[in-house]
Amino acid sequence: MDEERKEVIINEIKYWKTNKMLPEHYCDFLLMLYTEGEEAEEVESAATIETPSRNKKGMLLGMLLLAFISIGLTCIIIYFTSFSLLVQTLSHIILSILVLTMAFYIKRKDLILFHILICVGALILFLGSTNSVMSFKENNLLLSLTILLNCAVWLMAGFYWRLPYLKWAGAAGILLAILFSLLT
Repeated sequence: MDEERKEVIINEIKYWKTNKMLPEHYCDFLLMLYTEGEEAEEVESAATIETPSRNKKGMLLGMLLLAFISIGLTCIIIYFTSFSLLVQTLSHIILSILVLTMAFYIKRKDLILFHILICVGALILFLGSTNSVMSFKENNLLLSLTILLNCAVWLMAGFYWRLPYLKWAGAAGILLAILFSLLT
């Protein structure tokens, strides 16, 4: 096999390995086969270097920290400030969009963080919407409808994205909201 063709094949296998188009051990085998063992040391050293980098860990930790800061900020805005209803509602919407955008950005990279961010986003939306409704006046029917709407969205999102915790939370919330409405 001529050297130019062999180099093209080796570069293609390296591309497959970095983009995870084939399992890593298959790519290592093919590289060993086409390089005739010459690049075995290079492949092994590259495999040890490719552990999760500090940048990736820092980004994941930063997203998690930002999500919990968003929950804290939501609680501070609700309970400790005298902002107008419009400012409070806009801040809840912006924070929930921020957290949910981070969740869908990170979905393919870290599944656990994705689930945490989805829960945080749903919690921020729930807190913000119930707070907005309660600030109009003490209306139990309107509050129950808001809770029902939130839980229905959770239930639909749980079925759409196949997230069992959203299905359970949505169904339980709907049942509790109906029970609360019937008893009051």
